[in-house]
Amino acid sequence: MDPIVISIITIILFLGLMFLGMHVGLSLIVAGFAGYMILSSGEVHDMSRAFSMSILEIKTISFTTAGNFTMAVIPLFMLMGNFAMYSGITAELFDTCYKWLGRFKGGLAYAVIAASSLFHCFCGSATATVATIGTVAYPEMVRYKYDPVASASIIASTATFGSLIPPSLGFIVYCTMTQTSVSDMFAAGIVPAIIVIILALITVNILAQRNKKLMPVGEKFNWKERFISLKGLLGFLILFILVLGGIFSGFFSPSEGGAIGAIGAFVIMIIRRNASFANIWRSLRDSIKTTCMIFMIMVGANVFGTALAMTQMPVKLASALAGGNMSQYVVVWIIIAVYIGLGMAIDTLPLIAVLVPIFWPIVTAFGWSPLWFGVIMVTCMLIGVICPPHGLICCIMSGIAKLPLFSLFRGVVPYLVMLVIALAIFVYIEPLSTWLPEVMRAARAGAGG
Repeated sequence: MDPIVISIITIILFLGLMFLGMHVGLSLIVAGFAGYMILSSGEVHDMSRAFSMSILEIKTISFTTAGNFTMAVIPLFMLMGNFAMYSGITAELFDTCYKWLGRFKGGLAYAVIAASSLFHCFCGSATATVATIGTVAYPEMVRYKYDPVASASIIASTATFGSLIPPSLGFIVYCTMTQTSVSDMFAAGIVPAIIVIILALITVNILAQRNKKLMPVGEKFNWKERFISLKGLLGFLILFILVLGGIFSGFFSPSEGGAIGAIGAFVIMIIRRNASFANIWRSLRDSIKTTCMIFMIMVGANVFGTALAMTQMPVKLASALAGGNMSQYVVVWIIIAVYIGLGMAIDTLPLIAVLVPIFWPIVTAFGWSPLWFGVIMVTCMLIGVICPPHGLICCIMSGIAKLPLFSLFRGVVPYLVMLVIALAIFVYIEPLSTWLPEVMRAARAGAGG
C-alpha cells in the first residue's frame, strides 16, 4: 500500500476515534499504532512480527517522551498554578483589578481582561480561568447593570489571552516537540500578549462607547483603597517576577523555575492560611490529573508523529509547498486555516500535539523562525477555542451564566475579529515575536562574557 494512503488512513482513524468519544491521547496512540503496524507488515510480510515491532516502538516512544527533562516543567508549573488557585487568589485578583479600573466606562470589563490574563499566568489553563473568573466576575458585572451576554462574552474571550503569557502550557508542549528553547519561547510571547490585551481593551472601549447601556460606569475608589487592594497580590507578583526573571536571565532553567514557583506558591498558601489538607489534596490531585492527561497526549502525539514520519507525508507536503512557487504567506494562511478549523472541534493542547509533527517540516523547509511560528500557532488556538460549533470556553461560560450558547457565540464575534487582526499583525511583523528573545539572549551573553 502506498505510504501516503497509509498516512491518510492514520489521520482519518484518529479523527474518527476522537469524535466517537475516545480520549485524545489514546486515539493518537491507537491510530499511530495502526499506521506503524501497516507499514511494518509491508516490510516484514508477517502480521505477528509487525505487531511485536509496533508494541516495541510504543514502549520506546513512551519511555523517551516521559523521560524528556523538558517535560518536568509541566507538573511543576501546574502545581504552582494550583497552589495559587486554591490559596484564594481569584477573588482578590478581580477585586484589585476592579478597584483600579472600575471607575471607567466598561471598567469591569477592563478588570476582567486584567484578572483573566494574570490568573492564567498562575493556573496555565483557559478552562480553569473561565470557570474561576466567570464564577467571581459574572455576578458582579450583572449586579452593576452590565449586559449579561456582553459580560459572559468578555469573560469567555479573555480567558484564553494568558496562553501567550509565560508560563504557557501551549508553549511548553510546542517546545518539547520541536526542541525549541522554552525560555526563548516564553520571551517571544510577551510582546504579542501585550498587543492582544491592548486590542481587547480598545475593543471593549469601542463597544462601551457605541452602546452606553452595554457597559455602564462602575464604582469609584480612592487611592488608599486602591493601594490596600494590592496587598493580597504582592506575594504572587513578587513570585511571578522572581520565577520569570530567573528564567529569562539564565539564572536557572525553566524546570528549576517551576520548582521554585511551586515552593513559593505553597509558602504563600501557608501565609494566607489556606494550606488546609483539603486544599493541598486538591492542588496535588488536579496537578496529577492534568499532568497525566498531557503526558498521555504527548506520548500519543509522538507515536502518531512517528507513524506519519515513516510515510514521509510531512516531508513530501513540505517539499510540495516549498517547491510550488507559492508565497510563504499563502502557506502560512493555509496552515492557519487548518489550525483554526480543527481548533473549533479539538482542544488546544491536543491540537498542538497533533499538527506540529505534520507542519514542522514546512517550518524548516521555509526557514521560518520557530518562535514566530509558535506565537502564530498559539494565537490560532485562542481563536479556535471560542469559535462555534465546539467553542469549549463558550460552552463552559454558557453553563456558568445560564445563557443560550448561540447568544454567547454571537457575543464573542467582536473579539474574534480583534484576534484575527492581532494574528495578521503577528504574521506580517515577525520581529514582534523574535525581538525580545534576541535582546535577552544578547543580555545573557554579555553578562556571561
